[in-house]
Amino acid sequence: MPGRITVLGLGPGNPALRTIAAELSLQQATRIILRTTVHPGLEDLADDPRVTSCDDLYESLPTFSLVYDAIANRVVAAARETDVVFAVPGHPRFGESSVTAVLALAAQFAVSVNLIEGISAVDAIITLLGIDPIDSGVQLLDGTACVETLHTGDFRSGVHAVDPSQPCLINQVYSSSIASAVKLSLMRYFPDTHPVSIIQAASAPGLERIRESTLFELDHQSFDHLTSVWIPALTPLTDLRSIKTLQWLVALLRSPGGCAWDRKQTHTSLRDALIEESYEVLDAVDAGDGANLQEELGDLLLQVIMHAQIAEEMESFVFADILESVNAKLIRRHPHVFGDAVALTPEQVVETWNAVKAQERNGHFSTPGGESNGIGLPRSASALSRVARQMANTSDADSNPLGDDEVLQLGNDLLNAVEAIFRRGGDPDRMLFAALQGRGKGVADSVIHGVKTT
Repeated sequence: MPGRITVLGLGPGNPALRTIAAELSLQQATRIILRTTVHPGLEDLADDPRVTSCDDLYESLPTFSLVYDAIANRVVAAARETDVVFAVPGHPRFGESSVTAVLALAAQFAVSVNLIEGISAVDAIITLLGIDPIDSGVQLLDGTACVETLHTGDFRSGVHAVDPSQPCLINQVYSSSIASAVKLSLMRYFPDTHPVSIIQAASAPGLERIRESTLFELDHQSFDHLTSVWIPALTPLTDLRSIKTLQWLVALLRSPGGCAWDRKQTHTSLRDALIEESYEVLDAVDAGDGANLQEELGDLLLQVIMHAQIAEEMESFVFADILESVNAKLIRRHPHVFGDAVALTPEQVVETWNAVKAQERNGHFSTPGGESNGIGLPRSASALSRVARQMANTSDADSNPLGDDEVLQLGNDLLNAVEAIFRRGGDPDRMLFAALQGRGKGVADSVIHGVKTT
């Protein structure tokens, strides 16, 4: 019969903080395996003949994942011969990948495991800082995960996203390289000069220390295996890099006592603004102006948030519904990325996309008010855009491309036609759209020449 594994937490560095259950297990153990001896508060176990450690594995293996697998093999192999206590710093469920590996391997060999809690480093840190983690909504992050996130380069958006309106506690910041990854990750959300606190040995008697820094200077400090970083929250009016702040501002402006102009707006009254902002985005794209594009995309996003807020007040939908819809659509229309479909070329991707769209129109995901007349444009698209699309879909291309003089002459003809319509009090876009609906193919020429002869 195999032995039994008792996994226990030794606390964050002060032997006086060990639980009674942990002390009893240590006293009664026949064999004790420490994940590491490089931790304060283990002096009473250093010379105990029952104790061995896994420090040699850290010295001989190149990666932590290999170390944790080797630790699991050592602990489970020992447990197949006798009862074993596997002791780790802090709480065995807080940032202890070795415990996860031991539990998984023990299950494979049907070795029973008993887990005994311990006071975690998080407990010690919040006590030292004097905060209530529930009341303040603390986010717990792993510094080593920031390193992995940075490896994705320009494609790391949305990975390990941080909410700057809530404080962050980042553990396992045990080197300058990890601190640098933490800094670069957090600078996507916080100002460079945002204050941070570097916490070391939170519960080790006489070793506790808090140092202040700015986010930009974080990786210029000293670190060890007992270092964590505390990031205070931003206030709504300083949290300027968050979508939550934009939602909050729009809701505030729309609320009683907010802005009279914003409160007056409706979906309909904002219609022209949405079109104008879209065109300004296109102007920035055409100009190749990245700085202006950033600003104009913000203005366009404001329109989206305004419509979402108005819809929420009407109990129609909320912003999260917009996100759910578009996220589900992206996943659904990329089965070659998120499913089993194969599409290796852009042309195959377009075929797959169109096939999914056809299923949507005929199935559960169809929505009213979308494409019109089968030409792939919304009903609200300009009439000229609709004419151009329909002509492209139904007319054979002329083998003789337009010359410069012809382009100028036809452009003048079109301009003269629009001018004639305006002089007679008409709306050229609406007239062209009406003709398109009624006459279809060849409508552009018939409308233009019809106006010129009136």
